[in-house]
This record gives sequence, structure tokens and C-alpha cells, in this order.
Amino acid sequence: MAAAQPPEPADSATVILLREPDPGRCEVLLVERHASSRTLAGAHVFPGGLVDTSDSAPALLAAATDLTPPTAATRRREDLAPEPALAFWIAAIRELFEETGILMATLDGTPLDFGDSALAARFRAHREALLAGELSFADLVERERLRLATDCLEYFSRWITPVNAPRRYDARFFVAELPAGQEAVHDGRETASVAWLAPAVALERTQAGALTLAPPTVRTLEDLRDLGTTACIVEAARARLFPPVLPKVVELGGRMTLLYPGDVAYARAVPGEPAGEDAPGPRNRLVLDGSVWRSIRLPAA
Repeated sequence: MAAAQPPEPADSATVILLREPDPGRCEVLLVERHASSRTLAGAHVFPGGLVDTSDSAPALLAAATDLTPPTAATRRREDLAPEPALAFWIAAIRELFEETGILMATLDGTPLDFGDSALAARFRAHREALLAGELSFADLVERERLRLATDCLEYFSRWITPVNAPRRYDARFFVAELPAGQEAVHDGRETASVAWLAPAVALERTQAGALTLAPPTVRTLEDLRDLGTTACIVEAARARLFPPVLPKVVELGGRMTLLYPGDVAYARAVPGEPAGEDAPGPRNRLVLDGSVWRSIRLPAA
């Protein structure tokens, strides 16, 4: 009998939202997944979710005036048609608003500032209607005559769920700065809380068992920590070429291990099977220690 084909990964968009409460001190927004969530229950993740067919609605594409579909396709550096490419930016903005209440858009040419209590109340009502399925994101954008600030998001990385996972995602990560005059508030449905943490602090809490992170979140936080300031992170996003990362889940040394490209064991590993003896060479992996993913990155000797 032929082996079952792995499920196709669903396209998704994730936002790495940054702020600097003090000059040079960068923090990133993490949302806590609700305990009843089907995926990553209780984990802290970056805001995001599935790309919906409605994210390619003509009204939304037209509202993304600062990033045309052809430019979006070029920035993605992938073989993807222009409109579907731009839909990732739109999905990222929509999901960020749904999960945190932060909306990267302009009204009458001015960035949304919820320091205006009347404006804040109006958009809170829009968010509730959107979450309740009573309003579409395209309807909201048209009703308020918004322009989506797609130019404020930089494509950062792409992570693909391993082939032997029951649910798979092809997640494109974007990096952006927190708009002035806006604050993150959890939605009470998919997310139970929000937290602003320095990447190094989030990683330390994870290693201490006080915070649960998914593997792509661990690796992304390591990148953010090493890059340092918000300006350096955004500049790196504009310049770097980040190939799609497809980890392999194996058993190695009696522990569940995620192997990444560049690891000595990656090429020969078969997902879901014991990896055998660990050979000398470079390490690029995460090892599950109890309930904590511990990152190992060692160059070749």
C-alpha cells in the first residue's frame, strides 16, 4: 500500500510587531493562544492566521495603494502571481487587527491614532462585528475609506510545517513597527493575553519553562535578539534572502528533534523515523527537553 501523502500546508501570514519603549531597547509582541485553541493551545506566538480567499477582494487590493501586486510579488521573492502575493500582506494586517485590535491603515491620509476616544470606540465596534462574522474586512475598509499600510510591513521569513504534522501551514512572516497611538488588546476568543517582551527575555523565560513557544517562534526570536534594534531588524528584512525552511521531525538520541537545513543529519533524515547515530558535523536543530524546545546551532569544526 502506498504511503499516505502529507496534507498540503495552508497559506498563512504572521506579523512580528516591534516597539521601542526606550531608545535601542526593542520589544516584540506575543499573543497567548487560548487554552481551547485547536493549534498551539497555551503557547505564545506572533499574531497571525490563515490567508483567506477574501484577502484578494478587489476592494482590499485597491486599498493597498502603497504596494502594488507586482511589487508584492517581487518582494516575496517567490514564484507567485501578483494578486495572491499581495493577499499575504492584507491577511497579515487583517489578522493583526482581529487578534490585537491594532490596525495598520490610514484614514484621510493620516495613520489611525486611537488616542481619539470616539475613533477608538468606533473601531472597537468594527472589530467586534468582524470577529462575530457580522462584517467583512473588505466592508470595513470600504465603509471607513481606509488605505492599508502595506508599505509598513517588510517580508522577513517563511516557515513550513513538517510533513508528518497533522496540520500544516506555509507561514510567511512580516516585520512591522507598532503604529503610534495604538495598543494591543487580546480578542478573548483565539487569544487569552498579550505580552511585550525583549526577544532575549522571551527566550530566557522559555528555557526556564515559564513560557511555551512554537519552534518557528524560538528561531525567529533568536534572529531578532541577534539583530538588536528595531532599525536593524527592519533593515535586515529589506536586505536578506531567506529561503523557505522545512524542518524534519525525527527521533535522535532518544529525544524528539527538529532538524533544519545545514544540520549534518538533515539530508539523510526521514521524517518521523529514528535518525540513527549522530555524526560529527554542524548542528542546526531544536531538541525537545521535557516540554521545552532547546536550540542548538554549531558550525562545522
